[in-house]
Amino acid sequence: MRKLSSWMAGLVVTMMVPALAFGAFTKEGDAQASFLAVGPAGLKIEGKTSELDVTEAEGKLRVGVALSNLDTGIGLRNKHMREKYLDVAKFPRAELLVDRALLKLPADGSESTGTAIGQMTIHGQTKPVTFQYSARRQGGVYAVAGSTRVNMKEFGVEVPTYLGVTVKPDVDVAVRFNAAER
Repeated sequence: MRKLSSWMAGLVVTMMVPALAFGAFTKEGDAQASFLAVGPAGLKIEGKTSELDVTEAEGKLRVGVALSNLDTGIGLRNKHMREKYLDVAKFPRAELLVDRALLKLPADGSESTGTAIGQMTIHGQTKPVTFQYSARRQGGVYAVAGSTRVNMKEFGVEVPTYLGVTVKPDVDVAVRFNAAER
């Protein structure tokens, strides 16, 4: 019985060491998420929000964006985007879930860049996405910027059309935030 107890204790310690090797990330300070949709004749629609959260659990980093205050600068366009296209009453958030082990984290005072794959959820649909990121570390705080391109149709979002003008289904998405390691 004593041998089994020692073996189990060793197994528990072995399993815990990787989990204790780093702290969990949480958002610190200001953040921003934005999108850019383009169409014919130089049409550009940009939306922004500062309602972004960053959490980590079980080695997975989750970047979430509340969509209800996403702002394009035009009230009626915001209403259509939120109600008709994104249906924020039913799908209030967009999220990116990433295995922390896939990210190259810089040493203190350094910066790293990379490309990784995560699971993006928009409009109730979850799909793999490849994204680019950069991270600069000062102490336990990382300044992070990331971007990707998503196709609205792949996430079940109707492509916006107004007076015969339709934006392209590919939309550039970007985030910037500070995350502290706790």
